[in-house]
Amino acid sequence: MTLTNEELDQLDAYLMSDATPKETMDLEMLDGFLVALAIGPEGVPEEEWLDEVFGGTTPPDLDPAIRDLILGHAAHVATSFAPAARQKQPEDEPLYLPLVLQEDTGDDSWMDTLGQYWASGFRAGYLLREEEWSDAMADNDELTDAICNIMTLELGHHPEHPEKTLNRRTREDRVDELPWIIEGVLYSWLERKYGKVETVVREGEKVGRNDPCACGSGKKSKKCCGA
Repeated sequence: MTLTNEELDQLDAYLMSDATPKETMDLEMLDGFLVALAIGPEGVPEEEWLDEVFGGTTPPDLDPAIRDLILGHAAHVATSFAPAARQKQPEDEPLYLPLVLQEDTGDDSWMDTLGQYWASGFRAGYLLREEEWSDAMADNDELTDAICNIMTLELGHHPEHPEKTLNRRTREDRVDELPWIIEGVLYSWLERKYGKVETVVREGEKVGRNDPCACGSGKKSKKCCGA
């Protein structure tokens, strides 16, 4: 189930409303969280991760329609990385474009934290199965580098090398690379489970957030499918 822009707006508004605990994830965090669950260790039951979305406990009066939107987006994320999607993946196109949000205001200070909430959500998903992630990273330097690249978006600097910081340009470049970074994480886990797997090799230039969207709408990627 792919949510429409209106449904995504509805979900984000609810998550940020007074009806939810203050620790509740926003839409961008939720997307990063669900990606971590979809591409990492298996076996996180719905009731466990849904509680985490709301900071530990799902509201007992959660609107069934909102629950359906959350589960619908979770299903969409999972399906994007499923075997059927990987088999049909066009060359040079990512399996999934993370929901990294931006503000349409005159103040551009949000650019200083672009992707931070997404990476924070990803880390929350990582922490649900921290031992499995740590074991996998201990055996795979490429996986460790990929996770560090994601965590750099949250921290503003490399987690193991604080002197390596992000500025606006390098932060936007890192967000542009996110679709390929998370695919690298996905294939690291698949190889850990099943041995060497075939991957899509990107040969062309990456699609930046200011480039025309690949869907043909004529809009910039960050205003369309890459929003």
